[in-house]
This record gives sequence, structure tokens and C-alpha cells, in this order.
Amino acid sequence: MSLSNALSYLTVLPIPFKKHIPLNRSVHFFPLVGAGMGSVLVLVFLAFQALLPGYLACIATVAVLEAMTGGIHLRAFAELIDGRRTFPGSGFAPKPEYKWRGMAAVAFLFFLKVNGLAHTRTEWQPFAVLLTPILGRSSQALGIIFSRHRLESAKRPPDPAVKRRQKRALVFTAALLCSMLLFPWRTAAILAAGYFILMLAAYRFLNRRMEGLTVQTLGTVAELAEAGFLAATSALS
Repeated sequence: MSLSNALSYLTVLPIPFKKHIPLNRSVHFFPLVGAGMGSVLVLVFLAFQALLPGYLACIATVAVLEAMTGGIHLRAFAELIDGRRTFPGSGFAPKPEYKWRGMAAVAFLFFLKVNGLAHTRTEWQPFAVLLTPILGRSSQALGIIFSRHRLESAKRPPDPAVKRRQKRALVFTAALLCSMLLFPWRTAAILAAGYFILMLAAYRFLNRRMEGLTVQTLGTVAELAEAGFLAATSALS
């Protein structure tokens, strides 16, 4: 059940989300879902490289990555820019409504990802494609674990089952982040440091601004983590 909720929340797969099961009971699957998405995305990227010019292959790959999530993280980013918020477990508002600021922000973020991937060293590109969804999903897991949740009661005792899942999520995240070592070790160290600095800064700022963790915050930080990582690989190239 917790795996189906993770897949429903993180991917476009048509799996009903079970609202009676808290999302934090699925958190240990988030990094693993990211690893599965990254593995598929590498194969897609290599196929596009064989069929399309380099920049078009990067556009198509980033488009597939966003399509894997059904565009929900881009929607979250647009809604945050437009000033809307909902809370984890409650989902989005029934009908999406986008203003020009949100659409412009999404277009810029998409361009940043594509440009970052396109200007990354050719031999690094498959590694970047593999790690991008891992970092995005891991950032969401870490956000759910460490951020203050507006809907949680401070007086409620911690759930031992949730605590176990959180520990597993941290172990899985740490293990998957070792994939950074696919890059030269100095590059890997800079990329890892940049990822954590960007993620922590974004969560601290947005949680304070939104008065607790929101769906928009989770999606936005995932998108920022992915875009920041691809921009960093491009800069380090």
C-alpha cells in the first residue's frame, strides 16, 4: 500500500492514492522510485541521442522526465509562484489555474534544465540523467522527514512504523547519493554540497513563508534540486 501511494504521488502511473494512509508511511520508497525513473530515463536519453541532434535530445529527455510525473511538480512550482498552497495528503485543487507569472517561471525552469543538460560534458550526461530524478525524489523524502508538517499534532506521540520508514529513507538516500561518485571525486563533492545547500535553503525559506510544509513546497524543491544539479554539472564541465 505504501509503495502504491509513493508511485501514485510521484509518477503519472494511474494508481489511486489512498488518502487514509499518511504520505509519510511511503517516504522510504521515494529514493527508490527516483532510481527507477532515472534508470528508465537513461535508456530514453540514449535512444534520443541516437535519433536526434544533441540539443533536441536534451529537450526530449527533460520533457519525458516531466511527463513521468504527470507535470505535477511543474504545477506545484507554478502554483507556488502564483501564491496558492495545499498540504501533503490533500492533493492539488481540483482545477488547475495558471497565471502568467507561474507559466513564465515554469518555462524558465524547463529551459534551465535543458540548457544545463545540453552543456554538460558528453561523457557526464548519462550520469546526470540518472541522478536528476534520484535527487528530486530524495529531496521530497527529506522534506517530509525534516520539515514541520502543518497538519500534524505536536501532542501526538511519534509513530514507530513511520520512524522506521524514515530511517530506511535516509539509508536509501545515502546509498543512492553514492552514485555521485560516477563523476570525478572533486566534482562529486561539489555537486553533493551544492545539492544539500540548495535544498536546505529552499526548505527553510519556503516552510517559513508557507507556514509549514505544502504540496507546492515539495514539488518546487524537487524541481529546484534537479535544475540546480544540471546547472552545476554544466558549470563544472
